[in-house]
Amino acid sequence: MYNTVWTAEKAGQDGDWRDVMMPYSTELIFYLEMDQPPALPPKPAKPQQSSSAGVGGGDEGGSLQEAEWYWGDISREEVNEKLRDTPDGTFLVRDASTKLQGDYTLTLRKGGNNKLIKIYHRDGKYGFSDPLTFCSVVELISHYRHQSLAQYNTKLDVKLMYPVSRFLQDQLVKEDNIDAVGKKLQEYHNQYQEKSKEYDRLYEEYTKTSQEIQMKRTAIEAFNETIKIFEEQCHTQERCSKDYVERFCRESGDKEMERIMVNFEKLKSRLGEIHDSKVRLEHDLKTQATDNRETDKKMNSLKPDLIQLRKIRDQHLVWLNHKGVRQKRINDWLGIKNENADGGCFIGEEDESLPHYDEKSWFVGDLNRTQAEELLVGKPDGAFLIRESSKKGCYACSVVVDGEAKHCVIYSTPRGFGFAEPYNLYGSLKELVLHYRLTSLVQHNDSLNVRLAHPVHAHTPSVCR
Repeated sequence: MYNTVWTAEKAGQDGDWRDVMMPYSTELIFYLEMDQPPALPPKPAKPQQSSSAGVGGGDEGGSLQEAEWYWGDISREEVNEKLRDTPDGTFLVRDASTKLQGDYTLTLRKGGNNKLIKIYHRDGKYGFSDPLTFCSVVELISHYRHQSLAQYNTKLDVKLMYPVSRFLQDQLVKEDNIDAVGKKLQEYHNQYQEKSKEYDRLYEEYTKTSQEIQMKRTAIEAFNETIKIFEEQCHTQERCSKDYVERFCRESGDKEMERIMVNFEKLKSRLGEIHDSKVRLEHDLKTQATDNRETDKKMNSLKPDLIQLRKIRDQHLVWLNHKGVRQKRINDWLGIKNENADGGCFIGEEDESLPHYDEKSWFVGDLNRTQAEELLVGKPDGAFLIRESSKKGCYACSVVVDGEAKHCVIYSTPRGFGFAEPYNLYGSLKELVLHYRLTSLVQHNDSLNVRLAHPVHAHTPSVCR
């Protein structure tokens, strides 16, 4: 029995479900096929529930219409957009394109691709394949939120972990108090750091192996040239050997003849050794290239996780900033060492005599990158300026970090100014500067653990060391 999937080729205008597997590569959608899917595991008996739950409902979590992951009648293109750059285990359910009551499609993120699985409905039961054992779609989804889909398909060793909620499409912060949000921020930041370290490790491994592969390819080319030379020598000696044999037999005797034959055998033996070495090197190269492709796949599968975790982490940061949480407390959750932990040079938040309030102290207008770097030479860490960017409609922030000038784009959007979504929410460049006077830029770039502490044209910058 084949799992029924939606084909890319439609039978007429309305399309149809067919027992085929049709990859749709341009959207990176892969469809699932099984010869004999294993039977679903038996489920414990559940108490009878009211029949008023609605279509596809009837178990824990309420009706299908109330489920956050059920999107109803939306197109495949809309689904692709909602699942773009999401981690493995992200999912949603929609009405099947057949428009028949009881037909649904589960779209699941796995291996950086979308997997489409039809949910069958027959005689009041639901499932991915026979036997259909679930009383509702909600019950089926609930089961696989706790159990791996490997029960259904061994290639799908993943749980339905992250529902795409139609109720909280843009709001990822579900907690309602500062401590709970702070703990979630810490959790997501730690996950992001772990994933980043894993990605960096894979990248280092991939780069190192790529260099080794290139060296081996160069070595194989050298082997080919050497083999060619040795083969030419062997052919030359073999071709001329008859004439030399007769002449040496007459003039030099058996000992000279024996020496020539020994040299000839050594030449052939050495040729064989070089050829064997080349074969071993080619085998190693093939194995290493295969391993490197797997490393590349792992890196690509991590990218959506990193993007999603960073997005969720940043949403929590925005929420805490809007609630007025002090940066020291946020840094504690993020595990960032506070620069002012020992006191000494902390600047009061309400001191309007600060040079930051004077735009002339940090806004330099039309200045290119090289000129900005020259202006910041010899300045302390945290010295900065804002200039017009070469990117149309944007500005650039140049700031000294570890004694070196770094540059980052400031976007101007209808919502406001900022370094990246969802931070583009400051009403003016001055508001942005005043915020990042106390907030580290590490939120946007791990290599920018610095505040906008010292405007470039300030008369007496406070240097904190």
